[in-house]
Amino acid sequence: MAALGLTPRLDADAPVSALDVARELGALQAQDYASGAWSLGLRSGLTLARVEQAVRDREVVRTWPMRGTIHWVPAEDARWMCELLAAPRSTTLATRFAQLGISESDVELSGRLFEEHLRAPMSRPDVAALLVEHGIDPTGQRSYHLISHHCMSGLLCQGPLIGKQPSFVLLDSWVPHSRKPSREEALATVAERYVRSHGPVTERDLAGWLLKPLGLAREALALVGDRLVREEVDGSTWLTHVEARGVPDGPGGVHLLPQWDEFLLGYKSREVTLPSEHVAKVVPGRNMVFRPTLVVDGEVAGTWRRAQRRHRVVVEVTPFAALPARRWREIERAASAYGSFLDVEVDVVPADPAAPSLPSGVET
Repeated sequence: MAALGLTPRLDADAPVSALDVARELGALQAQDYASGAWSLGLRSGLTLARVEQAVRDREVVRTWPMRGTIHWVPAEDARWMCELLAAPRSTTLATRFAQLGISESDVELSGRLFEEHLRAPMSRPDVAALLVEHGIDPTGQRSYHLISHHCMSGLLCQGPLIGKQPSFVLLDSWVPHSRKPSREEALATVAERYVRSHGPVTERDLAGWLLKPLGLAREALALVGDRLVREEVDGSTWLTHVEARGVPDGPGGVHLLPQWDEFLLGYKSREVTLPSEHVAKVVPGRNMVFRPTLVVDGEVAGTWRRAQRRHRVVVEVTPFAALPARRWREIERAASAYGSFLDVEVDVVPADPAAPSLPSGVET
């Protein structure tokens, strides 16, 4: 919890920016824009408005650096992370392109169009209209896959929201400075940031986080050298960083974590934090669509959902078991922090445990 930035910092007086969080964690999974922004906000104390200002200031960007999905990353690292870790030409994506009828000429033409027209942020509907104008059918997720392909290749990244729509822009036009580490420096940076911000971890955790072969994970960890501490526990080797964040006194507390937060998505195995009997409640379809989670002292203890009520937000909490009054007071404090992030009043209501709690929609 401390490594992930989910406990109070021992240097609590030091300001924390969205860029600080992205650098510390290396990347934060963020398919859903609102959930991803909350991942940054709850670790920094920033409001949604200030997170979005960090996007406009080009400190952090949302793009496809690894695992074929969207993450927040430091803007200066987006290009080399995509070049090192993304796989726009993978067999899986090639199969999907064939299923959708996306040809190589579609990929090449869309790339030329983006280079010509996306020097400033353009909303997703306008990008789709651009493709139509030049004879490319954007329906059936074709637009999504063409855009994500060119994000993985390092041509594009997401810009700030335009209204309520995500925007896309040429990475070289949007990011004022892109770092250019060597392959070895890049691998070491990825491994070191991951272990420092997620440890204790295993080498398989890193391989799973990157969705890369175990051999690459081992190569990256070897480059970090003596900055890692190795401990044998129950036949597994666990890694922490020599500069791991200090752990404050007391229990882990209560958190309302967003969908796809690194607390669960950052590990190959989730057995330590998510009891097996509750997995289906958090991932109902076993399809990697996670519900927002209630975490109590480092263990998933329920789910929650947000409902908009005019000028207020209702946080509906479904615990896996009855909670004492003091825990509900802690939930209310966590919800108050969420309200401060959104700049709205928040009410907490317990949900009927038998009622379904649908996850929020996926925003790409």
